[in-house]
Amino acid sequence: MLLMAVEQDDRIIWVVVEQHRPRGRIRSRIVLHLGQYRDRDEAEAAFLERLRSNPTLRDVAERWATNAEDVLSDRKARARFLLHGVSTGGIAAHADDLLMRREEEERRARERARAASWPGGIPSVAFATLGLSTAASLAEIRAAYRRRALLMHPDRGGDHATMVALNAAYEDAAWYAEWRG
Repeated sequence: MLLMAVEQDDRIIWVVVEQHRPRGRIRSRIVLHLGQYRDRDEAEAAFLERLRSNPTLRDVAERWATNAEDVLSDRKARARFLLHGVSTGGIAAHADDLLMRREEEERRARERARAASWPGGIPSVAFATLGLSTAASLAEIRAAYRRRALLMHPDRGGDHATMVALNAAYEDAAWYAEWRG
């Protein structure tokens, strides 16, 4: 569940939105219109008060808590969740922790896969394509890429395959320079 601020008739109205995933598609629906509040803390306090007194709303929050992992496994739902802020109803810590863990695991897996693809651990081919040493900085990599792209671009008489190779070399060298620090 998300606590969102919605602009309506030049006013900020706070609403509670439930995300669910019927048949694999992310759907959102407004569960509760809270009204106008000065800030998120006041709106969240009002929601928690209504959550204590309204059994139907409590059922919706419990349903969200049980389905949160399924909904948050969807990339689009995660983006919406992060865009609109923290969930409410006592599951914010669970959802935030779940999101952070997943994002970190995905990032580490991408880095491991990419580092494993380098022969001997050093992307010398990418740097050689750009005409640089492996100790080049990110700024030097960008400058070399731009110089070479002006010469190799198909619109300037270059070859498409050569430009594709240059783009790949630039991405690999830039990633390696960032990873190296």
